[in-house]
Amino acid sequence: MKRILLKPTSLVLIFITSALAYVLGWSQIFTVKEIIVVGSPNILTEGDIRKMSQIKIGQQLARVNIQSTEGNIETIKWVRDAEISRNWIDGRVVLSVTLREPIAYFNSDQVSGQTIDSEGVLFVLPGFSSTELAVISSSSPEGALAANSLFTNLPTDFQGSISSMVAATPSSFILNTRYKGRDIKIRWGDSSQMNLKISVVNRLLAMPENKKVTVIDLLAPHAPIVS
Repeated sequence: MKRILLKPTSLVLIFITSALAYVLGWSQIFTVKEIIVVGSPNILTEGDIRKMSQIKIGQQLARVNIQSTEGNIETIKWVRDAEISRNWIDGRVVLSVTLREPIAYFNSDQVSGQTIDSEGVLFVLPGFSSTELAVISSSSPEGALAANSLFTNLPTDFQGSISSMVAATPSSFILNTRYKGRDIKIRWGDSSQMNLKISVVNRLLAMPENKKVTVIDLLAPHAPIVS
């Protein structure tokens, strides 16, 4: 049997590799000394992000699994994207998050503060409040997105009169409004003929005989029904 003799240079390389592995993975030289959260809306949510990262002060930097940590943070519903970076010199770990952007309130009478984003993801963003978003009730996220599309395309002054919207289906909507000083429920139908429907509402409410009307049905805007 032949004996394998390692050259001195090989022994040195093995020693250096082993030493580096020890320093990075086990020694207290390269450890997490500070955790910084960027993009969190407030202190409470910053705590949630830190907790989900599972990174601890004093942990070896080499043992911070970037991909796994990003995945953990992205399980938070209001986080759209997470990016982790670590600095080997000062031991700083930065947790950067991109928040989901609410486009409307969704069934917030059932889940307080629940919103929906453009991808149809439902979430409650801690500390978030807005009087400018549509308040939508729907049996599905698809219906809510369709209702919000209608809302955002309405004239600004008409938008301001809408207190809430119901998406009976993704193509049939009911608007609860405070319009021209009156509480009016409008069975809007689909999102077509928007300008015609607004014109019909204005004409109907201007008629003296309709001063007690509380419901306007625009499913057939050329033949509206009031009650």
